[in-house]
Amino acid sequence: MLNKNSKILTSKQKRVFDYICNCLEKNGNSPTILELAKFLSVSSLRTVTQYLESLERKGLIVRSHHQRRGIRLISFDDNFLATVTLPIVSSAGCDNMNVFAEQSFDEFVTIDRDFLKGIKPENVVVFRAMGDSMEDGGIETGDLVLTEITNDINSKDKVVAIVDGMTLIKQISFSSNATILSPMSCDRQYRPIIMKKDFKVFGRVIEVIKNSFEKEELTYESF
Repeated sequence: MLNKNSKILTSKQKRVFDYICNCLEKNGNSPTILELAKFLSVSSLRTVTQYLESLERKGLIVRSHHQRRGIRLISFDDNFLATVTLPIVSSAGCDNMNVFAEQSFDEFVTIDRDFLKGIKPENVVVFRAMGDSMEDGGIETGDLVLTEITNDINSKDKVVAIVDGMTLIKQISFSSNATILSPMSCDRQYRPIIMKKDFKVFGRVIEVIKNSFEKEELTYESF
């Protein structure tokens, strides 16, 4: 279940958020509305305030409307590194080979660092699950699948694999001469994929953040 520490950002919102963070880190002050407008190359100050309102609704910043530089990170005074922002790099098919492995950085998620289980953020990517073949393994359409990029894989691990350019989420097992990528579903339409023994997966699933958004919350802002 996505909790209050998990926030979906569009690429434009993340750009604004990163700029605010950089200003606070380098200058000790947040940018003004005019500075943000110049950074974004927009003439409308309302466009800037829409970005800020979105970030405020998502619990990432708080604004003092009576100060010229009144933007503050929610966790800046505590420990900002308690959260980490990661790109959702692509969708991953839980059905047999129905989603291409494409990198798409139009969406980001800010999550509690504890979800990473001590793994460095640069070694973790996020996929959005699609399909039903892993539902008995707790992975359903819309879930965010945090994946460690690693070759250190054990039998029965849930993994993300790339087969013929397709990104797949499966459970892995090994025989004497093969690597087997199996669905976790009672539905007989889903079948294992058998690869050569030396087949390398993309990474290991370390956490699944359940999609509990209401329908309207999945309509991302365009600004």
